[in-house]
Amino acid sequence: MKAYIINIGDEILLGQILNTNAHWMAQELQAQGVDLQKILTISDERQAIIDSLEQAKGQADLVLITGGLGPTKDDITKFTLADYFGMSLAFHAPSFQNIERLFEQFGRNRRPDERYKVQAEMPEGAQILINKMGTASGMWFQEEGSPIVVSMPGVPKEMKYLLQEEVFPRLAQLPGRSNIVQQTWLCFGKGETDVSSALEDFEAQLPTAIKLAYLPNTKTGYLRLRLTAKGQEEAALVQAVQEEGAKLCQILGPKLIIGQEGDFLEAKLGELLRKKGKTIGTAESCTGGNIAHKITAIPGCSDYFMGSVVAYSNKVKMQQLGVAAETLDTEGAVSEATVRQMLSGLIKNLKVDYGIVSSGIAGPGGGRPDKPVGTIWLAIGSAEKQWVQKLELGNNRARNIEMSSSIALNLMRLFLLES
Repeated sequence: MKAYIINIGDEILLGQILNTNAHWMAQELQAQGVDLQKILTISDERQAIIDSLEQAKGQADLVLITGGLGPTKDDITKFTLADYFGMSLAFHAPSFQNIERLFEQFGRNRRPDERYKVQAEMPEGAQILINKMGTASGMWFQEEGSPIVVSMPGVPKEMKYLLQEEVFPRLAQLPGRSNIVQQTWLCFGKGETDVSSALEDFEAQLPTAIKLAYLPNTKTGYLRLRLTAKGQEEAALVQAVQEEGAKLCQILGPKLIIGQEGDFLEAKLGELLRKKGKTIGTAESCTGGNIAHKITAIPGCSDYFMGSVVAYSNKVKMQQLGVAAETLDTEGAVSEATVRQMLSGLIKNLKVDYGIVSSGIAGPGGGRPDKPVGTIWLAIGSAEKQWVQKLELGNNRARNIEMSSSIALNLMRLFLLES
């Protein structure tokens, strides 16, 4: 099944809001085995809606539309679709009852006015999708020889509800739908080219029903490897994907493979620390607490995370972490000697088993010829053993902070794997 997404809204075209609906819908369609062909963002105009529907003819089996279903005069989607499909509007009692329920649920001291009665008028001949999250019902148009057209509100929680509770169950009942099974693995430490070279023979032996996709994230450094299988026999697909996933993991090994989707570095680090019964802290300069933020985003991290020192100034580096003034004068804050002393002071003062330290020039200014923007030193380890790494990144401040945080977490993970 091939699909189009049509997002209606001048506020999206003007850049006033991000099109998060399209991002979420694309991921969900993929998980449902639907091939997304195109995403269109159009204005709140009748002709724009009609033109986009005409464009989808012959190219899509499913068209998902969001936006323009509110009770105000600028919400024209329903009226345009009714005209397009040659349907008249009629009062739809279940839709209005849902509106009354929502008014009562939210404690409004009035009943829905005439605007909401108009909103409850729906195209005769369409399947009406009751929206329990909001006042605008969805609509399912299905005519022989044309794509299925589904219209939903643009409010994210309402669109998600209708898609998950109404649309996908209906799609699953359509004849000829194939099953799709996916397994995604998270890698860190090597780029797409190096990993694809290591997996060249693996890809060559994959069954024709299984495809491998490389999905790099240049901001965080993660590389997702997604195995996708399509076919009629779901149980056989699950088994095949699991078998190929096991082969993939054996080839790349635990140092490169972090885990499956959702097993981020901070989560795997927490598992290792809890298993060893050890504690950790961070001392951060250029990352400004981002590493600590990632660690503390994991529920139960209080079992192993003791705290952090955001030592942005040299004064704090000296007073809180014991970095020698001479080191800062001769080597500078962005140096191997400084991060080593920061690590020693962190472990001593926080009384932790392990520490993670960062100090660098995140940018976009502050660089010099011998230490350009993107120069970042990391130190991880224990009182007895330390690893230090110098990074040379670019001049994008946000990326430098995010990437160096991920690299630091991965260094600590590898350190624990070898301990």
